[in-house]
Amino acid sequence: MLKTYRQQREKLRVGEVLIQKGLITPAQLSQALSLQHGHALKLGEILVQEGLVTEQELQRALFEQRWRNWVATAMLSLSTVVTAFPKVAVANPNEGREANHRIDTTLLDSRQGGASGLSAAGAPTRQPMVRKPEHLRAPLSRTPTVASPLVGFCHPLNGQGWLSQGTRGTTHQGRMEFAYDFAASIGTPIYAMRAGRVLGVRDKYPDTGGGRENAARFNYVWLEHDGGYRSAYVHLQQGFLSRANIKAGDWVEAGQLIGYTGNSGWSTGPHLHVEVQEPSSTYGFNNTVPFAISLACEIGEIAKNPFTPAQGQ
Repeated sequence: MLKTYRQQREKLRVGEVLIQKGLITPAQLSQALSLQHGHALKLGEILVQEGLVTEQELQRALFEQRWRNWVATAMLSLSTVVTAFPKVAVANPNEGREANHRIDTTLLDSRQGGASGLSAAGAPTRQPMVRKPEHLRAPLSRTPTVASPLVGFCHPLNGQGWLSQGTRGTTHQGRMEFAYDFAASIGTPIYAMRAGRVLGVRDKYPDTGGGRENAARFNYVWLEHDGGYRSAYVHLQQGFLSRANIKAGDWVEAGQLIGYTGNSGWSTGPHLHVEVQEPSSTYGFNNTVPFAISLACEIGEIAKNPFTPAQGQ
């Protein structure tokens, strides 16, 4: 079930941000919280005083925390993520960056069936129909703009994660200017934003992240929707196909599980890069178009992150 903004906000603390950025451990946070009892000092001041983080690291984390709360307000209080968002600042200038490159046919796997290309069977395999919300059934506009983006796409992480880079961000330029990055722990379930046919999938690269040398070494799912628009889900976790159980040529419904977040390719941390591309008759990633994301799909059982330990462990 999608969390309300108030529930998410109450759980978001600067300590959590510092842990996610690898600056402190949960044990160190617990120790600092214990020291805070009976003192007038704030948690961040104690962390600095104990030498666990620097003042600069603390200020960056606080700045990032404010941005994350602001983004959460926009996403969870409104019905869509507006594509005219200003660039989302990240505390670490390298965090969330990925390749600003055009991905063409030479970087995509062969179209010869199986898990790494288009289905040789041709006809898509349909899954059982589920009732979609009205906004997911409406046809897509033929002339999307920043002021009037495409609507009819549900949240690919069902509200999990946080927006680490918006449209026209540091690496979202050129072909990818209308893409979004959602930071999320590795193994977070990914859902199709809209019904469509699987154009291609790739699942063979490790979740080691890296720089430009790994620009073409990313796992992905690529869907084609009504009107010829295509959505791409990039940096997926190695091995996701064994659990998502999809292949090129399949038909997927909005909200259907299609993969898990990873750290493959040019990436500095686990996240999902998602974009919607303009219609094209060629087999290759095309220019992106402005699109808005609604809060969540109407889906049945929510997939669980297999990397999240059970309570008590």
